[in-house]
Amino acid sequence: MPKNPRARNSRNLRRRAGNRPLHDRILIVCEGEKTEPDYFDEIRQKARIPSAHVVVLPSDLGTDPRKVVKSAETEFNARGKAFERIYAVFDRDDHPQYETAIQMAEAKNQTIKNDQKLPVIFEAIVSVPCFELWLLLHFESAQTWIHREVVLQKLRKHVAMYEKGMPDLFTRTESLLPEATRRAKSLKLNHRRIPGDQLYTDVHELVEYLTSLTAP
Repeated sequence: MPKNPRARNSRNLRRRAGNRPLHDRILIVCEGEKTEPDYFDEIRQKARIPSAHVVVLPSDLGTDPRKVVKSAETEFNARGKAFERIYAVFDRDDHPQYETAIQMAEAKNQTIKNDQKLPVIFEAIVSVPCFELWLLLHFESAQTWIHREVVLQKLRKHVAMYEKGMPDLFTRTESLLPEATRRAKSLKLNHRRIPGDQLYTDVHELVEYLTSLTAP
């Protein structure tokens, strides 16, 4: 006797739903090859969230912010559009197309659709002048402009021998996360991320979101 196709479809839907996380599926594509991907992936691991549900990658197309945004969209498509949120993480540094990249991300936000035909959140997570500003804010306040090399010098006073790609950065700084978040929010309240001539970071927003997730 042939199986009821409606019952079979219902079982398939339940099976697919059971494999889905309780939170949005997230794709994070970073300008940096090691520091940022390792940092965000460390948060994922601490929360015991499967890597299939929170995918963290370096940009496959280069470090130009526009390339980071493009890489994020390319990965989204290549992975079956199986995400509700996409984050393109990049620094101001000396990139001439920094502002253009932010505008590209804003244009894609809620305009591309995922495998469920739902609009996808697409956000640029930026740091001015560099990602290390976020790390520095765990230890001290900063309001007036400082060059990225000065950010690194200051950070090394708190994290001995700091170099890009240093492991366990989230673990090393986690106890100071509330203070870093408070300082980052103050910067965002008083500074603008465009044109990129003021200290600024959005990283706290992504960190707050990731640390709020729970394993399925």
